[in-house]
Amino acid sequence: MCIRVRYASVRSRETPWDADNGVITVPDGLSEPLVLRAVRAVLTELAIPQPDFGALCWCGAPVVLVPPAPEQRGGDEVIILDA
Repeated sequence: MCIRVRYASVRSRETPWDADNGVITVPDGLSEPLVLRAVRAVLTELAIPQPDFGALCWCGAPVVLVPPAPEQRGGDEVIILDA
């Protein structure tokens, strides 16, 4: 797959498509079907034909969504494992 999907805050001012890096940016917090729909919308705007289900990169490879990394725990939080 030639593109990557990046999750960003809704408040982020990033454009949905970064051609230099091959990255589609979608808002974080969306369910997987909505993320896929957003990715398909960007690819359609780039004139890349899409199948009925899923999403395809312009190279023909399926777009694989990797869930966003969970937020890091705050520095003040203490976890005791032997409690």
